[in-house]
Amino acid sequence: MCGICGVVRLGDAAEIDVERLRAMMETLKHRGPDDEGIFANHQVALGIRRLSIIDLEGGHQPIFNEDQTKCVVLNGEIYNYVELGRDLENRGHTLRTQSDTEVIVHAYEEWGDRCVEHLRGMFSFAVWDQMENKLLIARDRLGQKPLYYSLNDQRLVFASEIKAILAWAPTLRSMDIAAMDDYLTLGYVPAPRTMLKDIRKLPAGYLLTQKGRQHTLRPYWDLDFQAQAPGAWPDCLEQMGELVQESVRLRLRSDVPLGAFLSGGIDSGTIVGLMSRYSQQPIKTFSVGFPDGGVSELPFAKILSEHFGTQHYELIIEGCAPEIVERLVWHLDEPIADPAAVPTFLLSKFVKEHVKVILTGEGGDELFGGYDYYRVDRWANRYQFPPAPLRRVALPLMARAVNGALRRPIYHARTIWFWSLPPGSQMVAWVAVFTDEEKRRCYHPSFHAGAPRSETAEAFSRHYHRCQAQDRLHRLMYIDTKVWLPDDLLMKIDKSSMAHSIEARTPFLDHHLFEYVASIPSHWKLRKNTSKYILKALVGSRLPSEIVARPKRTFDVPLREWLLGDLKEMMLDIFSVGVLKGEQVFDPGYLTGRFYQGIEGGIPGYDRQAWSLICLGEWARQYRISLG
Repeated sequence: MCGICGVVRLGDAAEIDVERLRAMMETLKHRGPDDEGIFANHQVALGIRRLSIIDLEGGHQPIFNEDQTKCVVLNGEIYNYVELGRDLENRGHTLRTQSDTEVIVHAYEEWGDRCVEHLRGMFSFAVWDQMENKLLIARDRLGQKPLYYSLNDQRLVFASEIKAILAWAPTLRSMDIAAMDDYLTLGYVPAPRTMLKDIRKLPAGYLLTQKGRQHTLRPYWDLDFQAQAPGAWPDCLEQMGELVQESVRLRLRSDVPLGAFLSGGIDSGTIVGLMSRYSQQPIKTFSVGFPDGGVSELPFAKILSEHFGTQHYELIIEGCAPEIVERLVWHLDEPIADPAAVPTFLLSKFVKEHVKVILTGEGGDELFGGYDYYRVDRWANRYQFPPAPLRRVALPLMARAVNGALRRPIYHARTIWFWSLPPGSQMVAWVAVFTDEEKRRCYHPSFHAGAPRSETAEAFSRHYHRCQAQDRLHRLMYIDTKVWLPDDLLMKIDKSSMAHSIEARTPFLDHHLFEYVASIPSHWKLRKNTSKYILKALVGSRLPSEIVARPKRTFDVPLREWLLGDLKEMMLDIFSVGVLKGEQVFDPGYLTGRFYQGIEGGIPGYDRQAWSLICLGEWARQYRISLG
């Protein structure tokens, strides 16, 4: 796990200043405190800050091929490097290290851009081909590792984090207003946009090549839900079980100590159970909780720890001081309005005292169909069939019943909106932080008239219809895999862990496993009202019954208590200047008036909306953002 960066000179642009590249690398030091390396010539400069995990002595980067005409820098891990290296040696290549990074440059020699098709792992990397004067950069299929870039007629600049690009080009601080509107809707910015006009995310599963003045951006992987897994139910369980076991086993390859995040759920329980099977020593597991309020995961995590005999550690978060928010926002690079980032960030800091690599259960909901709105969508689909007059009468009653069953009365109004939209756009309504009407109230009147209309629903609808599956569940899962997973969930875990030089590995995101489970019929994932049905069938006998039988719970942080306690002054300071200081975008009168009263009054949803505005305002302050 590392931080990479680089600059490619285009045409007759000025020579590359290597000292500016070093400034980029310095911003990435937390991602790689163990080592650094540079390759530079008249055309390109590549930089790497390394977190040493595999081949501690021999894995220095950049790594070259045999004749020094090609080199690579990698952020991430190639889990099949042993098998791939053996294959490459049989094809005549000479590998000089035991590093997983080296297989990439030889795979590029052998297969060119198609080298990515042979890699099994989480990665963003750059290969420079001296003979072709060509740069190839790539991001893993599911977006576990970030990669950003900025391209003009003079240079291509890329890095693992936005702040590194700003270290090269401090002028790129103009906000993308349309991206801000997406952020207010979703709580994050979907690729390829970022919050900055002239900086882009490389989407998950994409390649970018730069050769001379020509660049090409293209996908190399997609998820296919059409093909149905052959065989009977027992055969399907057996094949899936083998893939899950193999994925965990591969992610235990490390030359430094490993541990696992352990919640009280089936996903992390499955991972820890398999780790325990393959380890000769008790696995170190880590859980986080709060002193009071809400549903605590700690008792269930303890049940799992005792069941598998782990060496268990608990972190109790007493509060959330403004300094924590400031540090978190800095490391996230652009605002992500997921308050669960706070416990992830603090738990990663705690973990650093014990291990250097952590396995997590992220991806289980997207893989096996675990989210509430997958069930809600099934009810919504049934609602479409009665005649329109009957739907208008029945909808409020149905919405109350559904949200009551989910124990989510907060979403009663949202459910009505959700069910009134076309199928491809319904998901946005369910997950929205702000609706369009709620944004209008927060915007300053002078800004609202010219504010961009959110395109989030249209973007989700395009993904919905691009998916080749015919059933709605798989189409929703496809959207989550393409948007929510890479641009929110995985960025939260990557940035929060790497802030403390911790590598997080996610076995459920192995692409072989993902492709196979995608081919399994949807009714084996969501059966009647039981989500993750197939996973529960697979591991139910190996986990404590209390874990398998408990209903799914979201990981709720005591956000309202933080806002009215530790963060009250910070929140009111940000609200009083209209979030973006010096810009008439938000209405400070509304935010400090009716909106704040809604938070005090406990109106559902206002706390998360306030958190999103705090993250936006603090990010704009730290990164010195202008509207341009």
